[in-house]
Amino acid sequence: MSVTPKDFDLDAWLDGADRPQRSVTVYQKAGLIAELDELASKIEHAEADEELEPSLSEVGESRRLRAKYAEAAKQFHDSALTLRIQGHYEYEKQEFKDANKDATEGELGRLILADAITSPRFTPAQVRKLEKVIGPAQFGLIFNAYHQASTAVPVVSAVFLPKSSTAGDGAEL
Repeated sequence: MSVTPKDFDLDAWLDGADRPQRSVTVYQKAGLIAELDELASKIEHAEADEELEPSLSEVGESRRLRAKYAEAAKQFHDSALTLRIQGHYEYEKQEFKDANKDATEGELGRLILADAITSPRFTPAQVRKLEKVIGPAQFGLIFNAYHQASTAVPVVSAVFLPKSSTAGDGAEL
């Protein structure tokens, strides 16, 4: 069924509209990356030793190390937290500034970001703690998602859509 200009209900469309949001995943156990780096190096050395001198190398050492690597990778993966972040108009940021004249720049930023994170909800104090415990690289991802939600036009990536079939591509029946 197609909608014609005569049938279009602008009020219903506006009532159903929402702002762009972005999502970003951060990791509680990001320190495990160092362990994974060390294990990867040990696996490479163990496999090289096993290949060069199978009789002298410890039997199954690379297999044991790979099992430890898989366990650490699982712990890292299981520590993921996905945040949903909504942007602000410039006037909304100004309203925060006007309402919090005594706030430092950092405090103001945390107030704005706490309001922007829609899931899970954060207080400004929790945003401050999050910034401290996850480090600048991961916190930068959150800030970049906020910036994208505030300034970028929402676009769906075609990369993840099913490929359409065209004559000669082998997909026709």
